[in-house]
Amino acid sequence: MSNRDRAHSLTVRLPRDLYLAARNIAVRRGKSVNILVQESLRSAIEAEEQEELRRGFELLSESPAECDVEYAFEAQREVVLRDDP
Repeated sequence: MSNRDRAHSLTVRLPRDLYLAARNIAVRRGKSVNILVQESLRSAIEAEEQEELRRGFELLSESPAECDVEYAFEAQREVVLRDDP
């Protein structure tokens, strides 16, 4: 196993009520707290990535001229249909 693939250990201090709530959720789902935390972090990261994409698309929508792709339609037609111009 390479260093990139190896799991990293992390110590996190949680208030008791947060830990107990997490443990209860993990038990109900039949998972460990470790897996629950991993899934929660993945979910938070995915949400952040989606928000970043949304902001990028929002910025593009503010500049319609930069979003114009009609100039590429003819080239795409030639490639897809294998037509000679």
